[in-house]
Amino acid sequence: NSFSGSTISNRGYHGEDYSDRSFLTRAKKLGSPDVIFVFGGTNDSWAGVEVGEYLLENGKTADGSAPDLYTFRPALDILLSTLKDYYPGTDIYFIVNSKLRPEITESITTLCTRHGIEYIMLENIKKKANHPSVEGMAEIARQVGERVK
Repeated sequence: NSFSGSTISNRGYHGEDYSDRSFLTRAKKLGSPDVIFVFGGTNDSWAGVEVGEYLLENGKTADGSAPDLYTFRPALDILLSTLKDYYPGTDIYFIVNSKLRPEITESITTLCTRHGIEYIMLENIKKKANHPSVEGMAEIARQVGERVK
């Protein structure tokens, strides 16, 4: 269920509203998968999406307001919760791209750990214009395959 340029949060490039294509919007439209690979956060990182605040363990904000789904941390928290709830028994892996903003990477690892979702930290991916080259794609397949055996 891939969509070019999509973000996890509802905010996209140039501050535009991406709620029509965000991972959050598409999370419940995956059919009946045995395995889900979430390869997200790259566009949130590149688009300069604000990270926002972590939600409390109960999924609420500290002040009781609605989570800001136009920021990364609350959107990712709800995405991971939705995937766990909506696809019970499905193996879920989060693929963490290399060279993301540090606060995006830290948010992914923190929230995956909180939700009990395994993450795969990509390393040394060859890129061309910031996108994986042919060699980079082969390396992604190798690294993911090595973890998912």
